[in-house]
Amino acid sequence: MRLYEKLIKYSEKNTVPMHMPGHKRNPEFAMRNPYSFDITEIEGMDDLFKPEGVIKDLMLETAEFYETKKTYLLVNGSTSGNLTAIAACCEKCSDIITDDACHRSVDHAVDLLGLKRHIVSGNRDEFGIPGKVEPEEIERQLSKLSDGGDKPSAVFITSPTYEGVVSDIASIAEITHRYDIPLIVDAAHGAHLTLALKTENTSLDWPKPAGKQGADLVIESLHKTLPSLTQTALLHRYTDRVPDDRVAYYHDVFTTSSPSYVLMSSIDICMQWQQTDGKKAFSEYDQALSDIYTKFPELSDASGKDSVEPSKIILTAGRYGKDGFDIASKLRQNGIEPELIRDRYAVLLTSPADTRDHFTRLMKVLEQQF
Repeated sequence: MRLYEKLIKYSEKNTVPMHMPGHKRNPEFAMRNPYSFDITEIEGMDDLFKPEGVIKDLMLETAEFYETKKTYLLVNGSTSGNLTAIAACCEKCSDIITDDACHRSVDHAVDLLGLKRHIVSGNRDEFGIPGKVEPEEIERQLSKLSDGGDKPSAVFITSPTYEGVVSDIASIAEITHRYDIPLIVDAAHGAHLTLALKTENTSLDWPKPAGKQGADLVIESLHKTLPSLTQTALLHRYTDRVPDDRVAYYHDVFTTSSPSYVLMSSIDICMQWQQTDGKKAFSEYDQALSDIYTKFPELSDASGKDSVEPSKIILTAGRYGKDGFDIASKLRQNGIEPELIRDRYAVLLTSPADTRDHFTRLMKVLEQQF
């Protein structure tokens, strides 16, 4: 069976996708035949690297929605955003502070630029879930390095993490800026938080987006937690601490020279949705998650605690199975595919595009199988 045929066959199974991409295969976001508008930089369709027309308008619209100095469209995912941000901040062979839960693209940036890396670790809980980065640890590292004449070029923090763990970005930003150092936040899993902020009267405690807490450069994957195609993401420049010409240059370096107009149009559709139906959809999504946490309060021991944002539902070993793989097996037997499986837990990734049927089926499985 060929890949295309296998994908079609899989799509007909009606599996509940508790994983990315955030459009959740919801037909509400279906495009017309993408082959009909899969083009290159032809007349009238603008150029991602020299935007003067419709792409520039989309960038301006997106920057206005997220209230940034400038927002770059990413068609190589947050991977290219991380590489761009680090290269824009760091000269070759300089120092950088990162957390230990960062994406492998950070490892690649360190290798490519020959950076001297200093890692700050978050404490892991009893299930092995990496914890938040403590501001005091950032202060300690910055003080030690600066006193030794090795002032870092940047601080790089992941928040939310894969498991939804959020750090105190406001405090970390205040400390970092006191040393006149830019703060980069990989918020690939936090693209929905600006929409949460704009949605009134939510039931759950949604954290503020990193850009609203003082971060200089923020990378968000639209495709993870919002209705957009895989590989679509954004790089936000919130302050002038990092020169825009450096960001623009490295955005060019780390982005394909044949950017997909299909993917850029998916960003366009996602932005239009956020500005029209998004708040109503997010309100319903917030209520659906609240119903789950109310019905299964034990989930709050992991997913609902202060340092974990609500979109990630974490099922831990012991209560839900002997280990993460056993939990995943039970879910799959009941038509639910999880996002992440670890030795002692499994993560379900939800988004505002999840349907009421998705949540009803999930609640039924949690009630009957666990």
